[in-house]
Amino acid sequence: MSTSAHLAIVDDDQPFAEYLQTLLRSRGYETTAYDSGDALLRGLREGALPDVVLLDVSMPGLDGLETLRQIRLAHPAAQVVMVSGGRATEKIVEAVRLGAADYVVKPGDADGVGEVALEAAIRNALERLSLTSEVQRLRTQVGQDPDGAQPFWSSGKAMQPVMTMVDRVADNDVSVLLRGESGVGKEVIAREIHRRSPRRSAPFVKVNCAALPADLLESELFGHERGAFTGAAATRVGKFEFAQHGTIMLDEIGEMPQALQPKILHVLQDREFTKLGSNRTVEVDVRVIAATNRDLEKMMHQGMFREDLYYRLQVIEVHVPPLRERREEIPQLIEFFLLKFASVYHRPPTRPSIVLQDALLSYEWPGNIRELENIMKRLVVLQDETLILSELARLRTARAHGDAEQAGAMAVMPTATSIPMSRPMMPAAASPAPPTYAAPPAGIAANDTNSAPLPAMGADGVNLQELARTAAMGAEKEAIQHALERFRWNRRKTAEYLQVSYKTLLNKMKECGISESPSA
Repeated sequence: MSTSAHLAIVDDDQPFAEYLQTLLRSRGYETTAYDSGDALLRGLREGALPDVVLLDVSMPGLDGLETLRQIRLAHPAAQVVMVSGGRATEKIVEAVRLGAADYVVKPGDADGVGEVALEAAIRNALERLSLTSEVQRLRTQVGQDPDGAQPFWSSGKAMQPVMTMVDRVADNDVSVLLRGESGVGKEVIAREIHRRSPRRSAPFVKVNCAALPADLLESELFGHERGAFTGAAATRVGKFEFAQHGTIMLDEIGEMPQALQPKILHVLQDREFTKLGSNRTVEVDVRVIAATNRDLEKMMHQGMFREDLYYRLQVIEVHVPPLRERREEIPQLIEFFLLKFASVYHRPPTRPSIVLQDALLSYEWPGNIRELENIMKRLVVLQDETLILSELARLRTARAHGDAEQAGAMAVMPTATSIPMSRPMMPAAASPAPPTYAAPPAGIAANDTNSAPLPAMGADGVNLQELARTAAMGAEKEAIQHALERFRWNRRKTAEYLQVSYKTLLNKMKECGISESPSA
């Protein structure tokens, strides 16, 4: 392995520090040893910028935890791996709370397991450092709006027609109708059109037409004069007036009350309106972008949406494809959201395991990008992949039962799960014996994870929690089996590839019923 990463070793045990330097230099790392926390902090003040700090927990004077607190103040970006002669649960929890990237037992065992664990921790810390350093690059690349709007992704083939249309319409003032399922990123497209238009220096204003009743929505859009209605204590500037020379997005236009539709049509046709309680005409120069996930044509036939308004809005129509048709964007979105929420919730950025990555890529995402965003938020906050895998299995089961709409709603709603104290990713505890499976339907392979056979119906029905655990175990077993075959049953390389400890791999193999050799 060759790398230019610089590691700082902080340990008062000089022979052990020399042993670590020899080991790590043989792996291609640059190292600097410090015999105390004070010595490291002096080095940081003098300009030393190690990529990873290997910090002994127990040292005379300034101990490891206090040194860690000082490092977070002096060099917040540094990745710190705590190194200890034994496992102390309270210190592990406190170290992670203070921002440590990992916690490992000092290597030195005869079979080299400790060395493997240490090297894995260093690699993971360097990965997190790499992710953190890419935050600004990603934000620039995707054009994240300063107010924190979701980024605009355009790398996939399915999004190329959308990108082409954005390029063609951005520099003129025609109305645009964005169509697509809930959560696909229609607002992001609207902001991108505005950002590329001559109106970019003026406001972009979004109005959710479903958020307010008709009377309040009219005031929100067009404003009102003082005394126009009960409670109107002062003159109000409406969203159309506020967006002067800019862009207004009418989100969920299909929910626009019928009584307000003529007034919207009037603004589009004549570029003017009157406030509630006023006879004075207000002229506006705004571009209108509307968005909907409703079938407007059907609503027109039912008399729920004005035909003339529809054609005014639909000068240019852009269909935004669902996330399941843009799977190549999922890794980018995962990376972006993990970095975003790690910063928001002060958690160390992390990368999903191979098992979780496979589950995220194969899931159908009925709630689209909004659902993925919330799943990543829960992963960052809970720091427990087992819960996420179980939730994905539960949602997949609900969808398999034909309840796709409910599955999407379940995924985007906040959960009532209590949030435990921050902790590092830990292997799942041994699951109970899986339920008995009925034979799969004809034409469905037994190992088809998208069409997994259902557990046999008992007297009390199907236990979804048991089913979720079983599905998660099945995904883990498949990933472990694949990795073992890839590395010709070399368990150390397999553990390294799966980013788990050697002992965890052995436990998982036993738990999943995988023989320890291909001939066993």
